[in-house]
Amino acid sequence: MVAVLLFPAILFAQTSSPASKPKSSKPAAAPVSGGPYPTMSKQAKQRGQQVFAMFESGQGGALWAVLSDGTRKNFGSEEKFVALIKSRREALGTEKRMVDENIAPFLLTPGTLYSRLSDFTNTPASVVHVVTTVAINERGQVENFEIVPERIPSQGHFGGYKDVTKLKLPFSGEWFVDQGGRSVFQNLNFMSEDQRFSMDFFLLKNGRPFSGNGSDNAQYYCFGQPLLAAADGMVVDVQDGYEDNVPGKPVFDSPRGNSVLISHGNAEFSRLDHLKQNSIKVKKGDKVKQGDVVAECGNSGPSPAPHVHYQLQNSGGIPLPDSIPAQFVDYIADGKPVDVGEPVRGQMVSNAPAGAAQPASTNQPDSKKPPSSK
Repeated sequence: MVAVLLFPAILFAQTSSPASKPKSSKPAAAPVSGGPYPTMSKQAKQRGQQVFAMFESGQGGALWAVLSDGTRKNFGSEEKFVALIKSRREALGTEKRMVDENIAPFLLTPGTLYSRLSDFTNTPASVVHVVTTVAINERGQVENFEIVPERIPSQGHFGGYKDVTKLKLPFSGEWFVDQGGRSVFQNLNFMSEDQRFSMDFFLLKNGRPFSGNGSDNAQYYCFGQPLLAAADGMVVDVQDGYEDNVPGKPVFDSPRGNSVLISHGNAEFSRLDHLKQNSIKVKKGDKVKQGDVVAECGNSGPSPAPHVHYQLQNSGGIPLPDSIPAQFVDYIADGKPVDVGEPVRGQMVSNAPAGAAQPASTNQPDSKKPPSSK
């Protein structure tokens, strides 16, 4: 699934219960497009860092001044907001260490989501890290500000699993990793046992996943793009016929929408979900080669916007499948060649050109420690 963090702004102390995976929705106000903080720009990232610094230094009034009108309404008044900032700031203490940070685009409106993983002086031993999320529109206004303790789910039985199949990324060209990695900070899918190691990808142009106002699937750059078999195998399941959703309005008429499941042998199965209606090129029983086109990117099922959801699993359905780590080979991440690795949130990834020599570098996570997305 893709999670879109554009919900009403709520500030959490470290004693709050962990946030559940939010439902995506469009804000009531018209989207703010254009301004000095373009989506996914250096300026937008710096703005997120500035907003965090305002909170960390207790500048409640300054933080109020950069909130959007809609976000201010959610807090009621400046006085209430400043008092809340003060109490939360005192509860957390000061930031001891920034562990990681990344940015991602909004999926439904222009803007940038800045995420920061930190250690604070007053966090109890039971809280490993704290996640700060700042949603910045292109005018630099704060659409959402949230601080929550990081959830640390178990990696389960397959945390140390090494693939037998030599997988290639299931698309051509360079795509953005929206969800990927072995922590909730990097990958909201990690909270779900059956999708723990799955990944979400989409295309960007000028930092945005869509042209226009993003109200139509056809405006999304990845919609209708061909999706490829990650490795040789046999098609063991096809689900088709579900309509593509209007962006921002996921439909829960199926668990995964249109999908293709391919067996690679050795109890390893590739699944592609949320495919475009009537775009599937294969049928159950077909044999495919790595790189064959099997379908097109879509927005069916419980999907808020067009994207690719890829999962490697250990069963075709019976017994119920577990998600297992997908280690891709011979790809490029942020311009650097990777011999074998697992893409993480915030990276731009593509398959290496055919025949390109690869160094003996890896992007392999420690099975006990989440990798950095830097």
